[in-house]
Amino acid sequence: MTMVRDWKLVWAFMWRTCRNVSLKAWMGLMLLLVLSAALLLPFEQTIFQAVQNVEMRGLRPVSLLISEIGEFHYFNLVGTLLLMLVAYRCNSRRMQRVALSFFMAGALTGVFVQVLKPLVGRPRPSTCIKANVTSLDFVGPTLNRRYYGYPSGHSASTVAGCTVLAIAFPRLIVPCILFSISMLWARLHGNNHFPIDVVHGSIIGVFWALMCTRWIGKRQRYAMRYQPIYREKRPVTSPLP
Repeated sequence: MTMVRDWKLVWAFMWRTCRNVSLKAWMGLMLLLVLSAALLLPFEQTIFQAVQNVEMRGLRPVSLLISEIGEFHYFNLVGTLLLMLVAYRCNSRRMQRVALSFFMAGALTGVFVQVLKPLVGRPRPSTCIKANVTSLDFVGPTLNRRYYGYPSGHSASTVAGCTVLAIAFPRLIVPCILFSISMLWARLHGNNHFPIDVVHGSIIGVFWALMCTRWIGKRQRYAMRYQPIYREKRPVTSPLP
């Protein structure tokens, strides 16, 4: 029952946050995506080639391993299970809610990204070589997975999960930032995405992570609504004679 209550709490905060996001906020997100694309586009091929040209012994297996860890069923699902085990071990309700937020941020980010990929239809770098097309040859809507380059799903889900952990546990900010950057590098080095793809995936991941973690700073505001969750058991003492 406690998990059901915690799930309802996290979901209620996420739904209330998304519902209260103004049109200006959505337009701000779109403006951020457009501006970042405009700034990166002139240097996109230069950045991509610079990452590709870095060749060191053992570097390729490392990038493949990082990309494998960034899969949703590894990083998000296994990460959620590990957080739940820690919550059970420590008997921590807060950790349980963090685990649920971690999973929800990754899942919502994944759904959002998977809807955008076929609509945009941007080719992957490997597709550009094989099909003799450029990175600006958008073919969406399409069901051809070779044109699912934008945005990067690995970057989005990884950054979403790391953002949740960084917000819940500020001491993990540096490791989360380093792992997120390594994921962006791995997707570029592995010839899977262009720089704009990973940057926009990261922005989308941060956006949904913020939607799923607003409960951390507003628990007391809704204490009466979720009173069974916050009520502490006190020992029953008999009145003095």
